[in-house]
Amino acid sequence: MSGLGDPQVAEQVMAYITGARWFAGKGRLASLVSLTPLPWLSEVTEFYSPSGPPAVRLVIAEVAYAVEEEETEAAAEAREMYQLAVSYRQAPHPDLHYAEIARVDDPDLGPAVAYDAARDPDACRVLLKALIGQRRLSHRDASVRFRTTDAPGLTADLEPRVFTGQQSNTSVMLGDVALIKLFRRLELGRNLDIEIHEALNQAGNADVASLFGWAEGSWTIDGQTYDADLAMVVEQLKDAVDGWDLALNSLGPTGRSFTADAEALGVALAETHHALRQAFPTTEVSGEGIAQGMKQRLAQAAAAAPVLLDYTEGLARRFDDLRAATLPTQRVHGDFHLGQTLHTPDGWKIIDFEGEPAKTMAERLAPDSAWRDVAGMLRSFDYAAASVPGPDSPTWLAECRRAFLHGYAGGDLSETDNAIVRAYEADKAVYEVVYEVRNRPDWIGIPLGAVAGLAQSDPTASPDLSSSKL
Repeated sequence: MSGLGDPQVAEQVMAYITGARWFAGKGRLASLVSLTPLPWLSEVTEFYSPSGPPAVRLVIAEVAYAVEEEETEAAAEAREMYQLAVSYRQAPHPDLHYAEIARVDDPDLGPAVAYDAARDPDACRVLLKALIGQRRLSHRDASVRFRTTDAPGLTADLEPRVFTGQQSNTSVMLGDVALIKLFRRLELGRNLDIEIHEALNQAGNADVASLFGWAEGSWTIDGQTYDADLAMVVEQLKDAVDGWDLALNSLGPTGRSFTADAEALGVALAETHHALRQAFPTTEVSGEGIAQGMKQRLAQAAAAAPVLLDYTEGLARRFDDLRAATLPTQRVHGDFHLGQTLHTPDGWKIIDFEGEPAKTMAERLAPDSAWRDVAGMLRSFDYAAASVPGPDSPTWLAECRRAFLHGYAGGDLSETDNAIVRAYEADKAVYEVVYEVRNRPDWIGIPLGAVAGLAQSDPTASPDLSSSKL
């Protein structure tokens, strides 16, 4: 897989990419522009040994999209880079038929069957050894580098196990110690998840997993060089329960109170925000500018989802509450909700610091108000309560909100802070309405109920959840 000379191979590769869960361009007409292999991670001579490992390397697939005439020239040039971790074998493997990418005639190997290396335990062992060995490999205009931290526990004998859950990336468990997270749609430059985990680990923050290491690559296409992080290896959190699942279980007939968990989650977020302030630059912004930006997003959202039109005046009042404020800004999580948390025997852990996927890298890197993360979790509580409707759900929601805010602030919020939180909640709920209109119309009652409550004259009154039933 070193080029597009064979149309049949290109067709097979593209079919595998577009059929994968992690492919972000579903519904769009995509084509494969280039395949760029990075250096071999295994010795090619071992490929011919009956007892040797498969040949393994990382390959960069450049994908372009067909564009409608009315779309802009910039959109017409939009392309994405995807990473394929490829395991080559001399013959079809009986246990890997579901992971086959293509049948190839490779210049270095000859005829071979290319598989997704993340599904091949033998190939995952090659990746693990490359990391532990901190290998630095270069070939022609491409290189790959593996880096490790001082975190103990990573050994070459850890048994790989593929995680089969729905993901935008691919994870491979390494025994019960660590997991490899292979990034599929690549963001050029430093990966935010790696950068923040490294910074928080160095700060001694206990609310995130330990970072064992990462892989980074460089490659050249048509004379232009690209750099990106390709994978990260983090601590596997034992006996961890997804925060969303834990919240829903607490809403069931046999569930327990979630109030203490919500307060502890607020404390964990506050500790994480404090560590991020120490590790990354901070600044201040005018509330006037933030309010204006929220109003612009509201106007755009109302055009896309006219159901918002009845609430624009009330929502604008919520945004105007920011006008007299000066807001500290910093690096934040950017996409904080219950699904980005894990509850462990050691307390809450916060995961996935890559930010809101719909935003550009520049937007995700920009300092933001910490209240955006707070508002994101409050909206997540609302979704949980509406997902398990019942007579106790409104009380559950009110108690979780109060406990989370108390844990985050270390006490009751001032009226000024309450007003700021309401504005950020409204901004998030407006985004959710548009998302649900486009993707899950049956769910629109959840954010629309919040919009109605926040737009009313007394925004501190409890919103009516009756419209939020699924």
